[in-house]
Amino acid sequence: MADWDISTASEEFLVALCQKTLDEEGSIGDVGGIPVVKISPHIAAKIGRRVTASEAVTQAFAHKELDPSSIVYVPKVYRYFWSSRGASRDEYGYLFMEYIPGRKLQTLETAALVELVPRVVKIIEHLGQIRDGTVPGPVGGGVLMGHIFGDDGAKTSFDSIEQMNAYINKRLEYGNIYLARHRGIECNDTIDLTPYPLVLCHGDICRRNLILREDGSLCLLDWGYAGFYPRFFEVVALTCTMPYLDVFEGALEREAEGMMQLTDEE
Repeated sequence: MADWDISTASEEFLVALCQKTLDEEGSIGDVGGIPVVKISPHIAAKIGRRVTASEAVTQAFAHKELDPSSIVYVPKVYRYFWSSRGASRDEYGYLFMEYIPGRKLQTLETAALVELVPRVVKIIEHLGQIRDGTVPGPVGGGVLMGHIFGDDGAKTSFDSIEQMNAYINKRLEYGNIYLARHRGIECNDTIDLTPYPLVLCHGDICRRNLILREDGSLCLLDWGYAGFYPRFFEVVALTCTMPYLDVFEGALEREAEGMMQLTDEE
């Protein structure tokens, strides 16, 4: 049992503990180059420049709102802060959360993955039933992150779906210009997201972010890309998964589309 309390320990102590654990034991996971370390039997820490307060708030919201008994469990958030790390004194976000033992789905055999697909589709369905008002992005606001917005995210937050719609159409405009100049393809693509309600999307549902717990339940990790978006954003994100395995991510994509009964416009 650790002789410190996560809620009262100083930031300096926790930063040093994370660095010491990383140096001596390494990470227990790597999320896009962001290490996760196990600093006690029951606490894990995610450390990185792209680990934001918005992620912590969104994960805490998901832990509270999602059904852990029959759908999916989300690790409890204990603490978050932004501080320096190591001799370089670079700034990083520190997200301290519940450590969840079990097997990541990326370690399971194909037959086991196939059996789990319907259960993960139910997770996507459950997420889509949690709706917000008119503000897209992380719970409580913040920079929009995720595959749809690129490696560095949108680099801004939005106060309305109309603002996000204008941002995406500006990106499409640049894409149309590129196609015309370099490919000789005339294209005037635009998109209208304003008719669609915003629902909770995880944004990175894949094998490395799912844990099969010892009691057979599922746990969903890594809420860095999560937020409120039109429901089909979740399906689009599935197509960006690397590595993409057709029997799992491919099956999820197809079955999620069927469950949502997407319209032609969607």
